[in-house]
Amino acid sequence: MRRPLLFLLFLLTVASLAGCGEKAHSDLPAGARRVALSEFPNNIGLGYPQAVLKEPGPPQMLRRGDAPPDFFLLLPDGRYTALSDLKGRRVLINFWATWCPPCRAEMPELLQAAQDYPDLVLLAVNVSEAPEAVSRFAEQFRMNAAVVLDPQGAISDRYNVRGLPTSVFLDASGLIQEVRPGAINRKVIDEILQR
Repeated sequence: MRRPLLFLLFLLTVASLAGCGEKAHSDLPAGARRVALSEFPNNIGLGYPQAVLKEPGPPQMLRRGDAPPDFFLLLPDGRYTALSDLKGRRVLINFWATWCPPCRAEMPELLQAAQDYPDLVLLAVNVSEAPEAVSRFAEQFRMNAAVVLDPQGAISDRYNVRGLPTSVFLDASGLIQEVRPGAINRKVIDEILQR
């Protein structure tokens, strides 16, 4: 009699775990819907998604060949995608702020590189600033890339960012290719992307 009961409990556990595969993350709002980045708005800022960590944790040392901490890009209407959903394309995560002169200097070159490399996704992660300031900056620089809000600096903390700007390059398999603190120029971008 105990065996059928244990077997039934086992089946119920397996069934409940199997149903969790596409369940929304607890930090995402009820009704959130996963979409491709191509379904985000295609105007300046691409809708200003907020970054939400998939798994909180301490700052991570970013090393070449490691998987970076994953995070969601959550739009105000509940649509979202994740950094891990971008596998198959190269990604440049750039941490920046509007008050940072080197960030302002490098932004045009980052935006041009994103235009010139069709398989490159630029995620311009603003660290701890009000959406209004970010929006003004994005309009000034005509940023037609994903301008991601990191309002409490949770993503930059998890990525162990010690100064702005900092750029993290991911290869098409989603692994860290290079981490560059400080401003970068087009020559550096090309060198990294053409490896």
